Amino acid sequence: MTNRTVGSAPQLFVDMLDVEHRSNVTRTFHEATRHGGHPVLKQDAPWERNPGMTASVIYDTEEERFKAWYMAGFYAPGEEHVQCLATSHDGIEWERPHLGLHAALGSTENNIVIPATHHDGKAHWETMLKDLLDSDPTRRYKAIGWSSYDWDGPLAGIYSATSPDGQRWTHSPEPIFRYHPRPGTADLGPVGDAQSLMIDTRRRRYVAMLRGSGPTRGSRLMSVSEDFVTWTPPRPFLQAQHEEELLYNNTGFVYGDQYLGFLTHFDKHPLAQTQTLRLMSSRDGDAWARPPSRDLIGLGGVGEWDRFQIMLTGAPPVPVGDRLFIYYRGTARRHNKVPREYDPRIVPDQDPRSMSIGLATMRLDGFASLDASYDGGIVVTTPAQLEGETLSLNVKGDYGEVRVELLDERGDPLSGYSEEECVPVHEDGVAVPVRWRDRTSLAALADRPVKLRFTLKNTRLYSYRCI
Repeated sequence: MTNRTVGSAPQLFVDMLDVEHRSNVTRTFHEATRHGGHPVLKQDAPWERNPGMTASVIYDTEEERFKAWYMAGFYAPGEEHVQCLATSHDGIEWERPHLGLHAALGSTENNIVIPATHHDGKAHWETMLKDLLDSDPTRRYKAIGWSSYDWDGPLAGIYSATSPDGQRWTHSPEPIFRYHPRPGTADLGPVGDAQSLMIDTRRRRYVAMLRGSGPTRGSRLMSVSEDFVTWTPPRPFLQAQHEEELLYNNTGFVYGDQYLGFLTHFDKHPLAQTQTLRLMSSRDGDAWARPPSRDLIGLGGVGEWDRFQIMLTGAPPVPVGDRLFIYYRGTARRHNKVPREYDPRIVPDQDPRSMSIGLATMRLDGFASLDASYDGGIVVTTPAQLEGETLSLNVKGDYGEVRVELLDERGDPLSGYSEEECVPVHEDGVAVPVRWRDRTSLAALADRPVKLRFTLKNTRLYSYRCI
């Protein structure tokens, strides 16, 4: 008896673990499409002059609006990092609410939620999320962030913070992970900056994804917590694949009944110094893999605002209709200056303007597809129990055809669900139902494992589910 079920969660083709056989099909990884030619949120206000910019963008389903927390500051000498909050009804046009919480430039008419007075402005928060797991409303929002306050001492490291409303934050008094762990103590570390937080709703836990330091330098580390207070010792879970690659940062998020993540990939070759986003995947949230995918969001071209750095934001993508909104940070400034000794004619590529937040969109579930041409391709899944009445496909087959056959565990067609009895699908949609001539429901198959056999002609298959 199989333990795999297919219900309302999309079954993707990112890792191929649920595909038993395929012939004459190609797996294609897809890039997200930039929205417009400009950032959707730039540092424009007088208190927003920071050359860098961390960011975390969510859609608040309770309040029905987008929220973006982002780093700004450097608006006056000694006034370094601040954290701001912007809101939006569509995720494209943003507003800065005057919160009246903290002063900058002699006024509290701003959207600052963490002021430059916190840790002397030496903290930046890469992940701020709304947490629906915690029953305590005073901890509805969670964050982790890096502070270089007390750089050479024990107070530099990763701090946590909680908030009832995403505006008024309470910070942990000491780092939860330290840059300089104190000898002979239970301090966790050493870790560097470039961190993110995942709220694991499947396993009801919190996961901190961290940058290794000291003996783990060059690795991505993971620590978990059940209460957002006590954390496990960070352990390496992802390594660079060659010496000119740096795993700068990564996020993880629950996607259906599995996990996906984004990796900021840093090409540290002296003539590159660029960053791009790539895909990660996991089935259990502990063991992570890097699919053989292209850049999820590649670098912009000459003249573009995101020409040299594409960096992740610290929150999952947001489903909007039949698209995913993927927010990212970008700049036309290389991470480090290209050394002139390689070529004295080189002028360093360093745009003096601040980093900004961009938006890219992708088809819902559109990370990878299985594709076949007119000569036809076959995909057979591993056995699963179908939890639902209707098989639904995310498919582009409007100039092709898809037929689905249901098989028993031996591979024999089930009566009434054969390929010949399937009504061909000729549609492009993210939720296209599959019908058989004399069968209107899958409910009769709920107690038996079945395989799905897809016959594709000039079609891309992105995912399938039962509803």
